[in-house]
Amino acid sequence: MKEKVITIISNVTGIPKESINEDSNLLTDLNLESLDLVTLIAELESEIGKEIPDKDIKEIQTVGDIISYIEKNA
Repeated sequence: MKEKVITIISNVTGIPKESINEDSNLLTDLNLESLDLVTLIAELESEIGKEIPDKDIKEIQTVGDIISYIEKNA
């Protein structure tokens, strides 16, 4: 799942996969803007086949948070 999430983030942001790790903060390290986040969430929802509620999105800060969320909820 880690590689899949990192690939999706790389595709959405254009950031090389080698520069993304589980500790990468979406806002401060990867400099994602709101449109990038919306696109990323849409791609992740498509990948797991279900909607991610807004309340859960607010809790996601890092790449590791995304991976943990998907593993618990997919």
